[in-house]
Amino acid sequence: MSDKGFTPGGEDWENQILDQLVQMFKNMGMPIDSNTLKSMMEQIQSQFEEMGIDPEKVAEGKVELNLEATMNDLAKMMGKTFPEKEVLEVEVEATVESDDTLNIDENDIFIDGENMILTIDCSRVSDIDDNGVGVEIILTNDKTVLSVMVDGRPHPVSKYSIGKTVTCIEEWSINNGILDMTLKL
Repeated sequence: MSDKGFTPGGEDWENQILDQLVQMFKNMGMPIDSNTLKSMMEQIQSQFEEMGIDPEKVAEGKVELNLEATMNDLAKMMGKTFPEKEVLEVEVEATVESDDTLNIDENDIFIDGENMILTIDCSRVSDIDDNGVGVEIILTNDKTVLSVMVDGRPHPVSKYSIGKTVTCIEEWSINNGILDMTLKL
């Protein structure tokens, strides 16, 4: 910017601002003369006035815009009109998620000290790959339910109640549709 000082509200302050803007544009590689810049600023000011925006109220932060009217004015300038507002009624059916949590057969649960070892047949669940590709097992419902998630599905494809609260899943694997896992009690 220029080396000259700027005095807001002082004499000729508008010209001082214009000179500084001209210098700034010149330094940015966009030479522009002060008359052109002044003309552009006058156009902007007149557009604000046409839109009903008072610069003094803008400076005080007291501007309220009626966006609906502004959008309609914009549409008129473009030769189009916005359609009238219509009340739209939408009916949404309430869906209740069924609790399709399966219980694990006692013969498929083995407890060894602090470990719970489970064997679950997942071969009949069509979304689960026989080798567990894209499968994730998570604990839900206060760590009493195993939820089997599959890539690309937002909800579990299968849920199993384990009957006890566990602390974590130690390890798991799926081979030929059979889920073998060890849980920490």
